[in-house]
Amino acid sequence: MFNKYETYARIFPAILTIIPIFIFSHFYLYTKIPEILDVIFVKITGSISIILVLIYFISQISRYISKMLLQDNVFQNELHFPTTNYLLYSDKQYSKEMKEKIRSKIKIEFGLILSTPNEEKSSEVEARKRIKEAVGLIRNKVKNGHLLLQHNIEYGFVRNLIGGTIISIPFSFFNIIFFTLQKNMIIVIISILLLVFYLTLFIIKKNILIYFGNNYASVLFNEYLS
Repeated sequence: MFNKYETYARIFPAILTIIPIFIFSHFYLYTKIPEILDVIFVKITGSISIILVLIYFISQISRYISKMLLQDNVFQNELHFPTTNYLLYSDKQYSKEMKEKIRSKIKIEFGLILSTPNEEKSSEVEARKRIKEAVGLIRNKVKNGHLLLQHNIEYGFVRNLIGGTIISIPFSFFNIIFFTLQKNMIIVIISILLLVFYLTLFIIKKNILIYFGNNYASVLFNEYLS
């Protein structure tokens, strides 16, 4: 039903995202609903198709949040993504020779001419836009590379998991308060640990995205030149 990227980068983060929801459902709703509703509930949750639809729905929400609210905020719609930064003359990640080699190949294969050093200084935004367009073509060319796919999955996994924390954090807070009132301290402790985990991801989200973004950018250009 799902390819490798969708399974590891979208579905697995969604499963981790709904743990607080599952905890509330399993340790409270399931034990409190009337007998007749219990039969219906078991039939619904016992359906693999329903569960997959729920997980897929959560994965889409997490993906939207992570791309529109987090990634675009950190990387400004990819204009400041590592794959863009690396080809700027002002960036120090790659040597001048490495940049010229990549730029030359882009010109030959795609007919795109990236900004010169002077053009970059006068209009860095335009220089970034040109690089972004070129990188899009590079991705399409080397998208089937094994290492690139693996790093793309890793980046997608952490990005979507961070996006899912927008859902997980309030549910974890709710579980802590609710199960404290229910005097179920084991679930409270579990919920606190989950909350710490989700909050940590959210707080250091920028560092995480930059780290995995840098790994992806390095592999992308290496496979493009190979």
